[in-house]
Amino acid sequence: MSSQGEPDQKRLRRFSSLKNRNFRLLWIGGMFSHVGDEMQMVAVSWLVLELTHSPFLMGIAALFQGFPRLFFGPIGGVIADRKNRYRLLMIYQASEMGLAFVFALMVLSGKIAYWHVLVLLPFFGFLKAVYVIARQAYVFDLVGKDDLMNALAVHSSGMNLAKVIGPSIAGILIGVVGVGWCLLINGLSFIGILVPFLMMRPPESFKKDIHYPSFLQGLREPFVYLKEDRTILLLIATSFSFMLFGLQSTVVLPLFARFVLDVGATGFGFLMASMGAGAVIGGVIMAGLGDIRKKGLFFLTSTLFYGMLLLLFSASSWFTVSLVLILLVGMMEMFSRTLNQTLVQLLSPDALRGRILGVYMLDRGVRPLGGFLMGSGASLLGAPLALAIGGGMCTIVALSLLVKSPRIRRL
Repeated sequence: MSSQGEPDQKRLRRFSSLKNRNFRLLWIGGMFSHVGDEMQMVAVSWLVLELTHSPFLMGIAALFQGFPRLFFGPIGGVIADRKNRYRLLMIYQASEMGLAFVFALMVLSGKIAYWHVLVLLPFFGFLKAVYVIARQAYVFDLVGKDDLMNALAVHSSGMNLAKVIGPSIAGILIGVVGVGWCLLINGLSFIGILVPFLMMRPPESFKKDIHYPSFLQGLREPFVYLKEDRTILLLIATSFSFMLFGLQSTVVLPLFARFVLDVGATGFGFLMASMGAGAVIGGVIMAGLGDIRKKGLFFLTSTLFYGMLLLLFSASSWFTVSLVLILLVGMMEMFSRTLNQTLVQLLSPDALRGRILGVYMLDRGVRPLGGFLMGSGASLLGAPLALAIGGGMCTIVALSLLVKSPRIRRL
């Protein structure tokens, strides 16, 4: 009797986060938001190319788009911990929608200049930094500890689908109606997240706005806590190394497609699609597993396999083998990042969760630097060796933690 009941109970836990009405609405709305984000990234790249005809200035614009996350992450964490997260999410998405419409109208009117783009992008970066941190903390508020990993896996699967859908829509729209209309449709896409927010029923127990110590003290508190809690600090450091050295394979995939595998633009498309498919499959597997034990050990082994698979991919000269390897890379990336964020949230005190997430998400700000290092390494050493070094760094970090950090293994 009990042996039958246990599998049934496990089955009930699979995809359990989607049974939560509030989270389901948040996830549906988030899909619209992520698709819009991806559309804007493609549109901005194309716009800057049209305005400047300079790859260097395109790189500068990419830095302006990415680096605000590095500066605004801790600030976003303080805001997320001090304010009602439900209202905060509504306000920031409405603000970003207004900014998107201003951007679109400037382009459609023909009055846009390159310096306008550089001014607008940090504003988008600030709004997005606060939104992402508040949203991740709000997921915990909605689903609790037991369903957190499941919810983050479902969320990440949606993000990876958006990375496929968004650029595809943007490419078609830019070709058919132009960049300005693509940006305008991105502005309209915010309706797709604001409506689900209005349909939600926020938990009654959600904290009210109360008096807090000074803003500077609020900024300082998570760093003081992390200095004492080496486990969370190591998890965050692993995420930084992962972002700096490992998650830059997309930078050199065009070089592999053209010079190593000799499959051209079509083959590059297949490699990117295979990696995205691996991430989506990994997210579905994670969501289907329910609340697993030994999360720390699973995190470290998936990070280890991620690095080793990058090493194997860098040595492959067969297209079919490379497609399989890059699919597995996408799966391991999903496992590692979902488990890392789950552990950081579970170990964080309620009062500091938003701010610790703000520190954790500083890794997004170093991603442009990682892309620069990978691109420079490929120029100096060749794409295979540059990627092998990145994969080797991830492997070394994972092995070091497996040996030196028994507490993470036991989580």
